[in-house]
Amino acid sequence: MALTSVFFQTMYLVLVEKSSAEDGLTSVEIMFYNAILSLPCLLLLIIATAEFPQSLSLLLEKAHTFTFFLIFNLSLVMGILLNFTMFFCTIVNSALTTTIVGVLKGVGSTTFGFVLLGGVEVHGLNVIGLIVNTIGGMWYSYAKYEQKKKASKKISSDEEANHKEKN
Repeated sequence: MALTSVFFQTMYLVLVEKSSAEDGLTSVEIMFYNAILSLPCLLLLIIATAEFPQSLSLLLEKAHTFTFFLIFNLSLVMGILLNFTMFFCTIVNSALTTTIVGVLKGVGSTTFGFVLLGGVEVHGLNVIGLIVNTIGGMWYSYAKYEQKKKASKKISSDEEANHKEKN
């Protein structure tokens, strides 16, 4: 299941990147199309799992409390912000960069959970996995930084050469 999830998330981010590059869509437009295109799949899942009647009754039961209203709206806002930033990151950088940032976020969350929340016995394998993830993310970030630096130098030298040729 985890491998399937990673595969579909990768395809999802690649499609977001291609949509912005080929069609010039903004992250808000991509979010809109994503919501419209996801609705049939979501409805099919709701019907297939037969969760709709139970979910609706629970929603109607809890909808009148302020706590539910507050948490529900907070969840909506956080979901919208998460999707917007993920799409924006993919459009500005690449699908691979968004994936690496997600891995680094996971490393940070896991480390934060180890330190503050406890309840997890720290083994050597856990620590090695976190170190490998962190080193890989930093290595990737450094390589992207160097690649951007070389690209900007090349563009600057090409612009200077064109400017000298015109004069």
